[in-house]
Parts: sequence; C-alpha cells; structure tokens
Amino acid sequence: MTEPRLDIIGAALADPSRSRILCEMMDGRAFTNKELACSANVTAQTASAHLKLLEAAGLTVSLRSGRNIYHRIANAEVAGVLETLSSLSPTDHLYRTKKNNPLDADAMCARSCYNHIAGRLGVLISDRLIALDVIRLQGGTVSIGPEGESFFRGIEIDILCSDNPQKPVVKLCLDWSERRHHLSGPLATQIMEKALKMKWLERRTGSRAFAITAYGYEIFAHEFSLSRDYIDGNTCP
Repeated sequence: MTEPRLDIIGAALADPSRSRILCEMMDGRAFTNKELACSANVTAQTASAHLKLLEAAGLTVSLRSGRNIYHRIANAEVAGVLETLSSLSPTDHLYRTKKNNPLDADAMCARSCYNHIAGRLGVLISDRLIALDVIRLQGGTVSIGPEGESFFRGIEIDILCSDNPQKPVVKLCLDWSERRHHLSGPLATQIMEKALKMKWLERRTGSRAFAITAYGYEIFAHEFSLSRDYIDGNTCP
C-alpha cells in the first residue's frame, strides 16, 4: 500500500477524550498523565491508554523528568495540522461559550497555539503587521517586509534568530475560532515569548487562554496600533 495511513490519524482523533487531551496540549507545554486525565474528565488509567494511542499515531511524545513522565504535542507541524483541522469543525457553540464562560471568552480573545499567539489578538497582530509592511504577504507566501527590521528592533526581537536557518522565519497558521490567519514560525514564537516575559500577556491557570494585562494593552496600542476596544471586539480600529 502506497497511500498515506490517514485511517491511523483519524482513529486517533475520533475519541472526544483524546481530542480534549490534544487541545489541552496545544499551548505547547508538557503535562503529566494525571493532569491530562483531569482535563479530559477520565481516569488516569483511561488517559494512559489514550496517550499510548496518540503517541503511536505520532501526534504526541513523552519524556521523563525525575520521577514523572510528561506528554506534549510531537512538534510544531503536528500542532499546525491540529489547528487547521479545528478550523473545519463546527463553530455554533462559540457564541454560547463566550457568553456563558469568561475563561473561554478570554481564550477566544487571546490564547496560545502551541508556541505562538492565536485567537482574535493573534489575527489582529498578523493583520496589522501586514498593513504596516512589517510582514509582506504575496499569494500564500509570507516574509519579512521593508519595515520589518526597524519594527522588530524597536521591540527588541531578533528577526534573524532561528535554530534552523533552512526554515522560514515566519509562516501563517489558520486560526480555528477566527477563521483567518495568525502568524506562526520562529518569529511568532519570539513575539509570544516576549509578550510573556514582559508581562504583556499572562497565562490563565488550567487553560490555553492568555489574560492581556493593562501594560499589554498599552503596548499593543502603542507598538501595534491596536486599541483595547478593538482587541476586545467592541469597536473598529
């Protein structure tokens, strides 16, 4: 058989508990079996069986640290595929989510997608950088634009810094809740790490959601020309 074994991937994604486990991992961090069992609302034994299947399908990896075994998404490519597949899923529940659960509403506004910023904030950052010619979009290809070097120097981000010079510095990732692209790749990772380090964003406990700090709103307004009301979806730019 020369066809790709999509049936293996499909079987791994078919169970709702495994889907919840994968979504929990989508913030890029590693989790213990107990943590993932709690997030999926299953027993530790059931979570262990799910994790074995996910690892066998190549979607996750496990690593030992001391006496604990941690599990995480296998790599950025797998995370990108999962985000794209999520964009194909129904979204009729999103309005109820935002209305009834403040934490989930925060995730719609700003969250991690493996190692970069997603949600409304991620999409707005992408749109603004393209509008400012910091990022240039040509067809389906994205690259650093004429204003990129000076812009990123201003916020102390090295656009040439990459652990693999053969990989693109910046890419696009289809946001599952916004149905538009946000930035991914090494540059987007640096933006997220900078935002967390400088306290523009703070992680929400038990969620992929980010809380945007008061200082963060100031930075996004000053450096990215994104007002607080616009980020929160209350007004146009």
